[in-house]
Amino acid sequence: MLANDFIALWRSFTDTRENEPYPISMDTLSELWFCTTRNAKLIVTKMVQLGWVEFIPGRGRGNRSTLTFKKSLQDILYDKAVQLVKDGELKEALEQIQLYGEGTNVKERIMAWLSDYFGYNVEDNEDDRIEILRFPIFRPITTLDPACIYYELDAHMASQIYNTLLDYDRSSNQLKGMLAHHWETNKDQTKWVFYLRKGVLFHHGKELKAEDVVYTFNRLRNTPHKWLVRQIKDMIIHSDFTVQINLNSPNYLFLSNLTYTPMSILPADMPNEAFPICPSGTGPFKVVENTSKTCILEAFSSHFFGRPQLDRIEISRMPNNEKILNLEKQDIEKLLVNHDEGANYEDDSWKVQEEIYAGSSLLTMNLLKNGPQKSLYFRKAFHRLIDRSKMISVLGEPRLYPSNGFQLRGLPSVIDREHNSSEVEPLLQKSGYAGEPIQLYCYERHELDANWLKDECLKFGINLVVNVVNWDEMAQIELIKRADCILFEVLLGDEVISQIHDFQYANSFLRIHLGDELAEKVDLKIDEVLQEPEASLRENKLLEIEHIIKEHYAVIFLVHKKLGTAFHPSVQGVHMNSRGWVDFKDIWFKPEGVKASLVE
Repeated sequence: MLANDFIALWRSFTDTRENEPYPISMDTLSELWFCTTRNAKLIVTKMVQLGWVEFIPGRGRGNRSTLTFKKSLQDILYDKAVQLVKDGELKEALEQIQLYGEGTNVKERIMAWLSDYFGYNVEDNEDDRIEILRFPIFRPITTLDPACIYYELDAHMASQIYNTLLDYDRSSNQLKGMLAHHWETNKDQTKWVFYLRKGVLFHHGKELKAEDVVYTFNRLRNTPHKWLVRQIKDMIIHSDFTVQINLNSPNYLFLSNLTYTPMSILPADMPNEAFPICPSGTGPFKVVENTSKTCILEAFSSHFFGRPQLDRIEISRMPNNEKILNLEKQDIEKLLVNHDEGANYEDDSWKVQEEIYAGSSLLTMNLLKNGPQKSLYFRKAFHRLIDRSKMISVLGEPRLYPSNGFQLRGLPSVIDREHNSSEVEPLLQKSGYAGEPIQLYCYERHELDANWLKDECLKFGINLVVNVVNWDEMAQIELIKRADCILFEVLLGDEVISQIHDFQYANSFLRIHLGDELAEKVDLKIDEVLQEPEASLRENKLLEIEHIIKEHYAVIFLVHKKLGTAFHPSVQGVHMNSRGWVDFKDIWFKPEGVKASLVE
């Protein structure tokens, strides 16, 4: 890249300045740029043409050439950073500034530019006007395959691209039709007939038909989400838009299963090879670009529930290291959902939506692996030594209340009734713990909590070792099995199905760490949940599952947190969905200066 050659040239002189001639030779330039003299001449010519430098060749033997910088290092760095960001290279842009920008004002200039670049933008072309929402994310999108999603961000992205047969309406607490407009069942709910909407198109133009439903559900049988379809005995296509699903036993949560993102309908003509980088769904947005650095979605004009108001979503993927140039997320994020960090919004003109999310941060204890954590006494000691009220006081928001279960039930309490430090030493003695290292794994965003736990454990002689890994590493089965415990969060989007998911998803931390014996007990209870027609009794049976893992201290619950999103007053239609994210399809922007005209 020519800018890199300019940077190397500028840095080759001491106290370099603009408009000051420097003697130089082509041999020196070829050595500096690791190229031939001929290529060095071409590079200089390009810089002259761009107005970056002025170059006067030496006349005659022994006369050196002179080079004058017409552009400064900070100008070139700034221009390069802007172009990198536009090319989806946000990480590289910030790293270049960090590497070469010391002593310049490039950081301040690029931050000012980013504040305009991210957020709502309008591009006026000759034929149309495109409304774009750009924002960075500070975690990877690990997959867009509904059959493989585990992380909430992946599920959120999938819900923008695909649709399920049914949907759950949080406001009315009712199921509603999505790709299916009507459904029927027999008395014991083992036979279901679904009637599909006509005219629903996939992004690549294929019309949705019953064959797509059959293909999708059969495909799930060979994925970590096979639990969702394990009770499906067979499927019968009655017509292009009518499909019957027969179950081998009653499942009173089957309709809820159908609202779950992993059951999003895929086209039957999808290639059987690797899942496409830009897959086709029926959702409000289609994927037009998907790389490790950027993901671009465009409005699907033919969406059966109506076209989104936004034309394009451009997502820049930040590195796992969430701070670059000592840059806080809030400095550049224009539409922000906080799952873990406190939302400190300094601009009072911005609107903030916050709510306590259904779920909890927790530690899974690996009962599959030999070690101190396999001792019930050790696990109970670990549970008792944690003062969750102190954790909240010391670490602050978004941590709100001590947790003793997946959900916050009843009135919240600021007192941790599970903490009892006097029990810790006797329990550790019974466990036979002798100071062995306990390997805790977590994501970077949970590092603060993990290190606090480490310090608390040290007071009782427990050697807790904190291992911070990225999202891709954490998803590796071998790492999950190797960890003594994993610190993460369970977010219950749809409370019943989400909770069952964490026990049934083959690759979940919770499922693997339960071990075979405890997992079998949980599975039997889940079968009882599925076959229970009364919702209140299903809830009781789910509580029985929670009681089982709590009495074994297989999971150590930590704290309940809040979710928040901050947005400019011009942003309309911001509603947090069940995952705590903002659905892109609902967002629209009110032009600045426009006020409602109220008629008296």
